[in-house]
Amino acid sequence: MSSAEAGPVGHLRLGLHGEFFSGSNVFVRRVTPPGGDHDTRLQGALTFGITPLNYLEVFGAVLASENRNRRLCGPDATGKEQCVPEANRTDPEVIKSFGDLLLGVKLAYPVAAGFSAGGEVGIRMMSSITGISFSPDSTSLWVNALASYDLRPIPLRFHLNIGYYLDNSGNLQNYDAAKSSAVTRYVSKFAYGISEDRFRLALGVDAPFGELTQGFSLRPLIEYHFEYLTGSKDQVIYNQEHATCGTPGASACADNRDQQSLTLGVQAQIAHGLTLTLGLDVALHSPGYAYAPSLAPWNLLFGMGYPFRLLPRVVTHEVPVETIEAPPKGLVAGRVVSTVGTPIEGAVIGVAGRAYSRVLTDTDGTFQSVPLAPGPIELVIVANGFDTVSAKLDVIAGQAANVVFALTPHVPAARAVGHIGDSSGKGVAAALKLAGPQIAEGRSDESGAFSVPVVPGQYVLRIDADQYLSKLVHLTVAEGQENAVKVTLRARPALANVTFNDGKFKLRQPVAFTSAGRQPSAELASGSFQLLDEVVDVLVNHPEIRQVRVEAHWGRGLAAAKAQELTDAQAKAVAQYLVEQGVGPERVVSAGMGATKPLVPNLGKGKLKNRRIEFVVAN
Repeated sequence: MSSAEAGPVGHLRLGLHGEFFSGSNVFVRRVTPPGGDHDTRLQGALTFGITPLNYLEVFGAVLASENRNRRLCGPDATGKEQCVPEANRTDPEVIKSFGDLLLGVKLAYPVAAGFSAGGEVGIRMMSSITGISFSPDSTSLWVNALASYDLRPIPLRFHLNIGYYLDNSGNLQNYDAAKSSAVTRYVSKFAYGISEDRFRLALGVDAPFGELTQGFSLRPLIEYHFEYLTGSKDQVIYNQEHATCGTPGASACADNRDQQSLTLGVQAQIAHGLTLTLGLDVALHSPGYAYAPSLAPWNLLFGMGYPFRLLPRVVTHEVPVETIEAPPKGLVAGRVVSTVGTPIEGAVIGVAGRAYSRVLTDTDGTFQSVPLAPGPIELVIVANGFDTVSAKLDVIAGQAANVVFALTPHVPAARAVGHIGDSSGKGVAAALKLAGPQIAEGRSDESGAFSVPVVPGQYVLRIDADQYLSKLVHLTVAEGQENAVKVTLRARPALANVTFNDGKFKLRQPVAFTSAGRQPSAELASGSFQLLDEVVDVLVNHPEIRQVRVEAHWGRGLAAAKAQELTDAQAKAVAQYLVEQGVGPERVVSAGMGATKPLVPNLGKGKLKNRRIEFVVAN
């Protein structure tokens, strides 16, 4: 039966269900050898139900069945099995049906306390017997009105279904009246589930007990089903059956159009919503042979289902809030100075073990803490270039404690020292940034001298000065030693020879190499150093360029092997110069291109244009 409920929104319910029946003398009743028939049927369904909106459920199933009817077989007088051929039998012993599709939609709404009502409509599309598709003219339709009444907290619910089933399954099989016996028609209709249009009524009651133990609940149920067939009878079955029924030794004629059954079952819900079902259909009254196949005397029902939550579960709890007046808080204020009394700006003062408690000292070294709960605390004071200090004190409610902290300067373990000058040797005031075991900054004075305290290790020194090209220098700082480094900066030209836009380098003049007579070489000409220093400046100021490829090209005039050898050497020479000027070797690769990529035809002065160095951003 269907209950007048739609389930929680966002739930997908999947199930596997089956039915089983086996019995003798079901359709052919004979007491004399070789006997009647033995019928076995197994049915299965993969079902689903989903609730996309409140009160609305979409459901469906894919159905399959297999029926075996073995008849007119039995032991003879000697005990040996004997089968008697059946005239005009056209149905196979085993009939299989796969892929019937059932789809429907149900709407249920709570009308009053404990009472809900609704309706459902659905279709059943039956798979073709002779093909591999659906049989359109065999598609059936049903409409049901639903009602449910819940007595909880008493664990009882009552259900009512009233509806009509427009059954077109009779179009699934065309029988030859002259060749198909009544038994063939009767058995195959039972196997395929072929019936007639009918009015349907169902009454049911279930007892949804709560959890009997943790995660385990039971729901016993009982249903009564009544159906009244309104379709026409099968005349072949009617004529053959009425030729013998009612005569001495034969069963009475059955012309009724109603069928009735009783369903007894129980559902058990176990861990995390898994539901197991077990039930039994008991036939109370079957219809006349000519109207529809008889009901199986009994039918075992079994299955399992599981719900999946497609939407996050939102649980709302009302929590009473008790207002407690907090005790008054206190403050800590004071100054942070060096051991010689100089105020320390930017020192960090925080309470150990307490988040969001840090404050900074002002230019005169003063500070004031955030409001603090009364009681003992430990303050931690951290300043760049000074030893960390901690102090324990008591916070008094409604008062501000005044303290002074004197910090001891760090004694640096090593220093990066050197001189920054221009091409004439004159000192240059420049900004310095060191990256290595620690990050440090400094400046060179007007004479160009600098001394920056750092921990020992390998560093990359970046130098930036107004009107000069930026530069990188690799240096080693050792403890107890001052290995001075001398750096010469090249003046930034008024009009840049190297530009970098849209990820591409552009050179206003070519990179030049020396030549011995007419023989080209890979030795950089002195006039190229300014140009290459501008390339270095671009790489320093564009750290997003992770790797640049130096490509050397040549025009015709040399054999291919010679051109390749020359361009390999020229590209390596340029790359080596960039590395010597501080560019990390991992950022520069070289590539000799030979004469494979000319810009212009290799004629006249065009050869000179093809002899070039290009800088290509590779990463």
